[in-house]
Amino acid sequence: MRFRPVLFLLLFTLTMAFCLVLAGPASAEGERYDRLEVPVPVPLVEENPSRDLEAEVIVAAFTRANKSLDRPTASKYAHHVLEAALEFGVDPFMIASIIIRESTVRQNARSRYALGLMQVNWKAHRKGLTKAFREINTADDLLKPRNNVLAGTYIFSWYLNSCGGDVDRALSRYLGRTGGKYVTKVQLCVQDMKKEPEKYRKKYGTLPLCSTLSKAYAIE
Repeated sequence: MRFRPVLFLLLFTLTMAFCLVLAGPASAEGERYDRLEVPVPVPLVEENPSRDLEAEVIVAAFTRANKSLDRPTASKYAHHVLEAALEFGVDPFMIASIIIRESTVRQNARSRYALGLMQVNWKAHRKGLTKAFREINTADDLLKPRNNVLAGTYIFSWYLNSCGGDVDRALSRYLGRTGGKYVTKVQLCVQDMKKEPEKYRKKYGTLPLCSTLSKAYAIE
């Protein structure tokens, strides 16, 4: 009878050891499955070197046209241009060139009725813009850079479609009158910007991401 406590202790120890052996792998497997169940982050937008280069070309053109414009602000404007280009199917270099000719890339530029980067005629287009864009209800709304670029591109795309794709006629309608010099200058600006990607390819042999472009490529 005196051996019962010893036997009991021995059996208890063996039982606990056996349970720990069984529990060990189960716990490890549980941790492994938990890790597998964590979703792997997937980029929402794929890297697009060509789009990055377009943005950098536009930034360089903007900062050349407006010497007081800093690069971060120019980059924001370029982002708005690319967004509008995708939204309305317009060449981003055309949008950027209109901005350069219309306002010299000045956010608060005003003429008699025209406002902002793309000098959108608020008096002529107020009804259409307030219906098309819920963010635009007042002239002050139109002065916001993103709103202005989207609105101006929307108007130009409408003119382009109504003119059967004739860019010169669409530019004249955007200007509000026949403007040979205006059209020529915008088109030349577009052509100059279109040359820059090829210059970069010849110089560096590849299309880098925007983070490296800002340091490596200052357009001459």
